[in-house]
Amino acid sequence: MSSSCSTTDTVNLDNAQRVDIICRKGDTFSLEVDFYDASNQPIDLTSYTWKMEVSESDTSASPVLSSTAFSYSGNSTGTLFVTATAATMLTISAGMYVYGLQSNVAGVIKTWLYGLFTVNEDVVD
Repeated sequence: MSSSCSTTDTVNLDNAQRVDIICRKGDTFSLEVDFYDASNQPIDLTSYTWKMEVSESDTSASPVLSSTAFSYSGNSTGTLFVTATAATMLTISAGMYVYGLQSNVAGVIKTWLYGLFTVNEDVVD
């Protein structure tokens, strides 16, 4: 038995979720996200390494906030904490950017989240 694919068949390997983030310049950045598998069980994130970058556009040559600007902590109950200090958040100008959040586990790279990263101006010094 043989099978064939028509030109209208599609396999979508991009399962990243769009989540827009709005934060404030000069405030501590704290993002908490819970990840579950297809059976709605929490994913053990303890062996994952993470990378989040913020750029002016999706084709920018270099990020305005690199992955080292953030700290990452994933636990065995599927919760990931991404943080950046208030001092770090002072280094980015108010405006609209894009970001992506990727993991690496055993050499497998996966983008989990992406979207707009809006930084509102701070009115308090």
